[in-house]
Amino acid sequence: MKSHHGVIEEGGCVRVMYSATLLAILASTSLTIGLYFLKRQAERLPSLQGGWRLSAWWVFVRDPWWLFGMVLQIAGYGLYLLALRGAPLSVVHTALNGGIAFFVLLAVLGLGERVGPLEWFGVSTVVAGLVALSASLSSETAGSAVAHGVVPFSLVLTGASALALVLDTRPRRAIGLSVASGLILGLGSVYAKELANAESFAAALGSIDLGLTLAANMIGFALMQAALQSGRGVVVMPIFSAVSNLVPIIGGLVVYGERLPDHGPSAVFRPLAFVLAIGGAALLAGFGEPGGSPLAEYEPQLEE
Repeated sequence: MKSHHGVIEEGGCVRVMYSATLLAILASTSLTIGLYFLKRQAERLPSLQGGWRLSAWWVFVRDPWWLFGMVLQIAGYGLYLLALRGAPLSVVHTALNGGIAFFVLLAVLGLGERVGPLEWFGVSTVVAGLVALSASLSSETAGSAVAHGVVPFSLVLTGASALALVLDTRPRRAIGLSVASGLILGLGSVYAKELANAESFAAALGSIDLGLTLAANMIGFALMQAALQSGRGVVVMPIFSAVSNLVPIIGGLVVYGERLPDHGPSAVFRPLAFVLAIGGAALLAGFGEPGGSPLAEYEPQLEE
């Protein structure tokens, strides 16, 4: 039998887990609405040409609605970091995944995007996979795991991102950009976990993890914005969301030594989640973006 102290301690762990999950849900809502405005305004602004056209970025940062989307993104990310302090990396990310369905709804109703049967199936498969991932959660707390093998893990993901861009031969490379952005944003989340485990705020500010987190998120964001501008949101968003959610889970296993469930329903749901999420993303990548976005035919001119 468990001691009275053990029961209280376990109850406290569960409360911390639920609090972190609530923060993650609030983060997801803020991030999703912000992403909607980033996508909407991208269709009205000059082409970023893969994310590296600085003159176009200057036009973006002067657009008030795009800036509003950025504010929501920053607020959501702040809530996400708070959630990381109370739950394992893999747990927090699974709570964010309702934002995929929410964004698809916003894209259909607010942006007028049309979704074909295969695309609905692909989106549903991704969401089902991430729901299965949520069903595999345990009540473990985050703890203060020490990172191992960050450098080789980072090199592998960086190489995979470059490969995704090279292998996508379509004119506007929306799929390659989506995969690359998901990989780099996911890597940023792995760095953020170490940042969240810092002993103090001052220690976090002086750590290399802060620089790595900021750099990965800035690069990942540039690729993500270019993907949103190049392709349709109902295709691009589920792809980079699935990838960016799976990378931290893999990072939790490889870098932080988090363990997969080895018994009960969780042991079935976790591998099923990987199959569904990757399969749905692959379906969208193969059949979801047969043509260019409207930007292929229309591009606002830069001001001289």
